[in-house]
Amino acid sequence: MENQINNKLPAMFNTAEDFKIFLAKQYLSQIKNFFEKESQAMKFLSSVMNSVQKTPDLLKCQPASLINAFLTTAQLGLMPSEVSGEAYILPYNNKNGMVAQFQLGYQGIVTLLYRAGVKQIRAEIVREKDKFSLINGKIYHEIDIFKSNDERGKPIAAYAVANVNGEEISKAMNQKDIITFGERFSKSYFEYDYKTKKKTDKIGKFTPWNPENDPEGWMWKKTVLKQLAKMLPKNETINRAITEDNKDSIMSDRIAEAKKESEKLKMGNALLTDAKTEKTPKDKNPVEQAIIEGETESDFAKEVGDLMEKTNEL
Repeated sequence: MENQINNKLPAMFNTAEDFKIFLAKQYLSQIKNFFEKESQAMKFLSSVMNSVQKTPDLLKCQPASLINAFLTTAQLGLMPSEVSGEAYILPYNNKNGMVAQFQLGYQGIVTLLYRAGVKQIRAEIVREKDKFSLINGKIYHEIDIFKSNDERGKPIAAYAVANVNGEEISKAMNQKDIITFGERFSKSYFEYDYKTKKKTDKIGKFTPWNPENDPEGWMWKKTVLKQLAKMLPKNETINRAITEDNKDSIMSDRIAEAKKESEKLKMGNALLTDAKTEKTPKDKNPVEQAIIEGETESDFAKEVGDLMEKTNEL
């Protein structure tokens, strides 16, 4: 599908309206198939335009990545909107320039889990002055509803609870673990410096991890719910949604790099069967040396497998 998209795309979209018109002209029938009602498809197109208007840097992204990100959202039957909280399309930089990335929202996970048959899903933020305890997997959280969030104190933790066949299943994480999760795994977490072409230690302007974009702590709730989802009934759609969401993970880049190295080794094995006798170690490139020293593509396969396992833990 990506090659077909590339053949149809302009070099760049100038405005949100241009992008919406192109999407409707080229992919409207496809988008309609992803939703039960035509009105939902029309609502999706409106959400697309609003998303691009709110994050104008999306128009600087490679057009193919922008189309793919929004079509992924439509295929999952979700709305790309901060209002709905189901999905976000975010711009970020990689070695090939600026690209658009699909990111699953908290409400998107809830929507998909409900479709999979899970009942009574909820997630909450725990603040400094709340009464909270976790005993043998059972969560007790007391909130003074007459106090504002500021009066309750700063967020210190989050948890998610779901009911499956009458059984309550829960997951809780503290502030440090949640923030560390975002810093380690989200490509969009840190701001990108165009001059140095490196990420800074400042939180990104457009990322939903930025408290200014997420005053209610939805990303905290999403993080714990995503961990809880591992213990809940799922279907093919939510599995695909989580897989797409994990592409925002830094780990996905490491997996791609490991696969490239594996391909290099395969080529090396074919070309360097007599490398031991023809070259001295100082003449060899790293791939050749790895082969001679006994490191084969199977070693990289194991590395890729380990990285995939870590990605599944996200």
